[in-house]
Amino acid sequence: MRCRFPAVPPDRSGPFARRLGAALTALALAVAPPAALGQADNLPRLGDAGGEDLSPAAERRLGEEIMLDIRRDASVSDDPEASDYLNRLGAQLTTSVSAGHTFEFFLVRDATMNAFALPGGFIGVHSGLIIAAQTESELASVLAHEIGHVTQRHIARMLSAQRQTSLMTLAAIVLGALAARSNPMAIGGIATMAGGAQQQQMLSFSRDAEREADRLGLDTLRQAGFDPNGMVAFFGRLQQSSRFYEGSAPAYMRSHPMTGERIADMQARVREGRYRQRADSLEFRLLRAKLRAQSAGGVDALRDTRRMFERQISERTSGDELAAWYGLASTALAQRDFAAAERALAQARKRVPDGHPYLERLAADVKLQAGDPAGALAVAQAGAGRFSGARALVYLQADALLALKEYQKALVFLKDQLALYRSDPVLWRLSSRAHNGLGQTAEAHRAVAEEYALGGAWLGALEQLKLAQRAGGLDFYAASQVDARMRELQALHTARQQERAAR
Repeated sequence: MRCRFPAVPPDRSGPFARRLGAALTALALAVAPPAALGQADNLPRLGDAGGEDLSPAAERRLGEEIMLDIRRDASVSDDPEASDYLNRLGAQLTTSVSAGHTFEFFLVRDATMNAFALPGGFIGVHSGLIIAAQTESELASVLAHEIGHVTQRHIARMLSAQRQTSLMTLAAIVLGALAARSNPMAIGGIATMAGGAQQQQMLSFSRDAEREADRLGLDTLRQAGFDPNGMVAFFGRLQQSSRFYEGSAPAYMRSHPMTGERIADMQARVREGRYRQRADSLEFRLLRAKLRAQSAGGVDALRDTRRMFERQISERTSGDELAAWYGLASTALAQRDFAAAERALAQARKRVPDGHPYLERLAADVKLQAGDPAGALAVAQAGAGRFSGARALVYLQADALLALKEYQKALVFLKDQLALYRSDPVLWRLSSRAHNGLGQTAEAHRAVAEEYALGGAWLGALEQLKLAQRAGGLDFYAASQVDARMRELQALHTARQQERAAR
């Protein structure tokens, strides 16, 4: 008997979660008093005014709570290549910032050029921003800017300032921040609800905070070895686009208002430093090409994207033939043109003699989707042997074993992986499929429960454990584990409800 359960945790957040990060950042910059910031060249230390009422540990817990909701949004990507890349890039940038901060970067599948910081060091990056960045230093400059918001505890200051702000005003600010994401003119509605004088104070603080994050970001870029000109180039390009397309300005411009004064300040500070050129990493070039291919939804968009890559190759206009071939292979796979995908991939491989895990992952994926799971398994195993730690190749090995109906082998493989990466929800999801293939209904429900629990869907996890109990087949030891886990999850759910009720 096969068990029946939903493929993903119940989504209680909907599209709101996609806007929550930018709303909180806008709220952070809107509510705290301007006095919380020091002079531009005398940046306040951690724990200065505004940060005293909310400890870093409490701020992190709040960020984790928000992330539990955000991760259930379908637009938040679990692509291991994108996640690993962003966190490696972030690690390069954060080595030079003040101690005591923990950062986590994640990808949001959204075509708009945007990024946002949440309480506790969680930073979301839209796929559209990566695609739009012309160099890795440009992308790094946006991340460095968001890191500046975190290290200066702008959000903590906002939360502390709530004690001086009415609930009506806070609600008005949140609504206005959300509306401004889709219509920059809607920001004027805040003044109507919250009062013109207070609105002027909010906007003034926003400009100060943005300048502060700019300057910290430039220092961070320099210390991490990136080209600080990337920040000037990227923000300057965004400013130019907003002049010509004011009604549809890039999302990052709406939540991070740019001024000529800020651009001039950046340019002056860049001139003060030594010129530094930095080559883009291979990961940046390949990931950007893959995201461009994946962002092409629909038959017509895929066809246009494929033609773009083909034109770049034939006319040699991209300056990066490897990325163009890789993007072409990714687009052909999305079109299910497996022969064309393999031809393009072969061309990409010629340009990387030492190989690369992204190429091996794509090669295995092409074979798996083409109906050759044995070939996919061989490619994924060989690639994982050469590039240890490539999670995408781990997932593909498990997928290939499941496609071959080698459920027991898949289960043994996944148990070994879970011993190393117990907090990986994808591994638990794959394990549930292996148990289900073996007819181990109760164990399949237990695996789904762990996947749900990692996403904070504790009620869903409890329901899965109840289904595991009803399915039968558990020995005394396993049944005791289920009982203990249910008590633990119920306690977590109760504590969360109490904490939310106390706010």
